[in-house]
Amino acid sequence: MIDILKFMDDLKEIKQMVDDQKPRYTIVDKCNEKIAGYQKEVDEFEKWAEEESQKEQNQIEIPFPEGVR
Repeated sequence: MIDILKFMDDLKEIKQMVDDQKPRYTIVDKCNEKIAGYQKEVDEFEKWAEEESQKEQNQIEIPFPEGVR
């Protein structure tokens, strides 16, 4: 939910720039800045998910000690 509120704030900021008739290049720069920020979050999540996946695979691949089976 917080992510949605953050996204709405970003859109409102850009909308205000349009309403204020800021130059197009500044609006595009702001959009690119926001996109880069969201992409960074996605990249960090994917990295975390991959690390968690590796942890799970490593736990599965651990052989049982002799005599335990």
